Order: sequence, then structure tokens, then C-alpha cells
Amino acid sequence: MSVPVNRRNADTAFTEFDAHRRASLMPPLVAVWTAVIMVVVVPYTVVSFTPSPPSRLWVMVLAVTTVAGLRYAWIVGEGFRRLVEMSFWVFTYVFMGLAPLAQLRMRAIPPTTPRVDPTLNARALIIVLVGIAAFLVGLVISAYVWRRIRDTRWGNPAGVRIDPVRVLILAACALVANAYYIKKLGVGTLLSSRSAVVEQAGASLGQSTVASIIGAVAMMSLLVAFIATVKYRDQNPAADRLYLLVIVVLGAVLLLTFNPISSARYLFGTAALAVAALFGLFATRARFRVVALLAVAALVLVFPLADAFRYSTSAQFKTSSPLESLTSPDYDAFAQVNNTVNFVNNHGVTDGKQALGVVLFWIPRTIWPGKATDTGILLAESRNYTVKNLSAPLWSELFINGGWIALILGMTALGVVAGVQDRRIEISLRQARAPTILACILPFYLIILLRGSLLQAMSYFLVIVGCALFVSRRERAHG
Repeated sequence: MSVPVNRRNADTAFTEFDAHRRASLMPPLVAVWTAVIMVVVVPYTVVSFTPSPPSRLWVMVLAVTTVAGLRYAWIVGEGFRRLVEMSFWVFTYVFMGLAPLAQLRMRAIPPTTPRVDPTLNARALIIVLVGIAAFLVGLVISAYVWRRIRDTRWGNPAGVRIDPVRVLILAACALVANAYYIKKLGVGTLLSSRSAVVEQAGASLGQSTVASIIGAVAMMSLLVAFIATVKYRDQNPAADRLYLLVIVVLGAVLLLTFNPISSARYLFGTAALAVAALFGLFATRARFRVVALLAVAALVLVFPLADAFRYSTSAQFKTSSPLESLTSPDYDAFAQVNNTVNFVNNHGVTDGKQALGVVLFWIPRTIWPGKATDTGILLAESRNYTVKNLSAPLWSELFINGGWIALILGMTALGVVAGVQDRRIEISLRQARAPTILACILPFYLIILLRGSLLQAMSYFLVIVGCALFVSRRERAHG
């Protein structure tokens, strides 16, 4: 009888060994195939289905897709849940890689940025590549910074808890602010179209700084309150049923406010991914890999379609193919880098004036008439464009403020922050199904910051940070 038993033990051991072997081989295989698809297959497809232009400048863009694709493949294979880096490379690969590749090959310019000077494309590409290189340097530096702070309160997110009283205060304030916001807009408007919301907001709240802050408080305080309340219940399963009721109410209002029909795509995407992260979207490395693999396809295939309800309640699609969508106004980032070069050539850098306007965005123009305008608007006005609501990617924001020095320092600093924050996120995800409040939201809000303009994005950013800090407290170490 001992022989069959030993044989069963041997079979079990072999099965476990084989499963372990396949599991250990899976990440490298996923990384290799991700690299092949992003670095070779996708760019080759774009090149194959587009006409060959007289200029060979498009070849330079392959450096962007190659660097971004290889680093992204490394992240996917490694499995280290680098949420901040994931957002950076997704944006860079699609908006600074695939989009300009298609635009240069097809000699097509986004219709909202006409008359882009093609002689400035080479310098615009250099700006993009230098920014990427500086970001990579920042990632290297972040490893050294992390070694210095990982054993301090800044490096360990485990001691951060949700204050039970403050979370209820924030929830109440968020619901009041949101009720005021909905009253001004009307429930019917929120369920109609995005353009109707923008028009009604302009009529009811105006176009002032105060109106922008009201919108930011109404929306982002609600998102933070919902995430904070759920996290408090997770940390305290025996909490009063009041918190469960608050979660239900906040969730219902959140769904109304951030509905996919009338909400801006970036804000809806940020809220949706933040809530998904809260409920365990990145709890395992396998889930992280799946999301990372889907993110690039979503920005190319789904993102243009998500604007179908911008002007009416019936879907209206602007493009009929992924290649055509890459030349649409959604992907004007590279054209705006080109316009930034044009602006700096004609007017010089602003010596930090644009950045000062971002930092002091909360000061009304009635008090500060000389406050800088939105960088996207500034670039549009310098080119006499009809449409003024344009993007201004972070590369443009940095370069227009201080040229090459600001670009290098700014992107390096972003790399340091990304590296440190991703390490903190990994630690928190090893201890719970979701990271901290800020880590649930900001990695995805980074797409908005990268696309710009910063002046538009800053009010929402500060509300997110302020509300998260308000409800959080760090427990004192005992002993």
C-alpha cells in the first residue's frame, strides 16, 4: 500500500512544481509579448496603413513609442503595482507617441489646432524626448530617496487611519455642496449632455474662479468622502450602521454627478478607476497586469467614443476608425507642444508667470487682473485659433515657463515623486485591498495633469488633497 501513496505524493509534488514553474514563467512571457505588441506590432500597423510622407521625421517618434513601450512592458512583467508610472507611460505612449506618429504619417493636423508649423516638429519631438529622459532620471533618483525615507513616517502609509468624526463632517459638507451644485444645474441637465452642463454652469455659476472652485468642491469632495467612508468601514468592520447609510447615499449622488453621459471623460475616468481601486481592482498583481494591458487599448479605442454624448442625448461619433481618431482634437497634445515652441520663439519664456497663475489660481481676476490665463488658451490666442479650450501638456507647461531648465527639473521631479509614491502604494496594497485615499485617486488624475492645462486642473487637485488630508490622521507608535 505504500507504493501508491508515494506515487500520489510524487504526482502531487510534480503538479505543484509544474504549476510553480508556469507561474514563474508567466510574467516574463507577458512582458515580452507586451513589448512586442507596443514596440513593434502597433507602430508597424500605423505605418503600414498610412501613406509615406516626404519627411522622415516620423522615424523620431518611434523613439517615444519604443522607450514608453519597453518601460511599460517591464512594469507589466514585474508586477510591481506602479500606478503612477502606469498613467505616465500610457499617456506618453498614446498622446506623445502613437498620435504624432499617425499625424506625421498622414500629414493630418487636429482640426482645433490648424496651421501648425511643420518646421518646428523636430524641436517639439526633442522636447518630448528630453522630458521622457528627465523622468527616467527621476525614477533612478527616487530609489535613493526611498532608501532615505522608507523607515520614516513619510515612507510607511500603514499608520494612516480615517478619523470617524471628520469623515462624517466631510460627507455632510460634500452632500451640501453637491446639492447646491445640482440645484444650480438641474437634475435634467446632468442627465442630458456634457455641452448642456457646461452651458448651464456658465449661466448659473459664471466663468469666474469662484465658479471653478464650486464645481471642484462639489465633485471631488464627494468622491473623497465616499472613498474615505468605505475605507473607514474596512478598517472598522464593527462601525455603526450610520456609516453604511452614508456610503449608500454618497454612492447614489456620486453616480448622478459623475455619470458617463454628461461628465467630462477625464473626470469620469478618474472617478471610475478610483472607485474600482477602492474595491480591489489592484489588490493582486494579476489584476494590475490586466488593467495595464487594457489601459492602452482603452485610450486609443474607447476614449474617442466616450465623447459620443457631448452635444446630445443620442450618440454622435466623431471618427470611424482608430487611425482617424488619432488625428482628432482629442489628441492635440503634440500639436500644442509645437505651438509652445512657436510661442517661445516669438515671445520668449514667461519666466514662471504661467506657473504663478497655477499656484495662485484661487485669487479672482477682479483682485488680480494680470493673472496668467490658462496655458492652452494662451497658445490658442497666440495662433488666433477659433477654439480656445485646448490642452497644454506638461511638457508645454514646463517649457513655456522656463525653457529647457524648467523642463528637465520639472520632469525629473515628477519621476522622483512617481517612484516614491509607487513604492508607498505597493506597501499599502500588501496590507489591504486598496491603497490610501490619495493613491486611489491621484494616479488616475495624473492623466488630467499631464494633458493640461494645469490652471484648469489645479482646483480639483487641491480639493482632492485637502479633503483627503482632512479626514486622515496618523496613529502614534506605541511603546
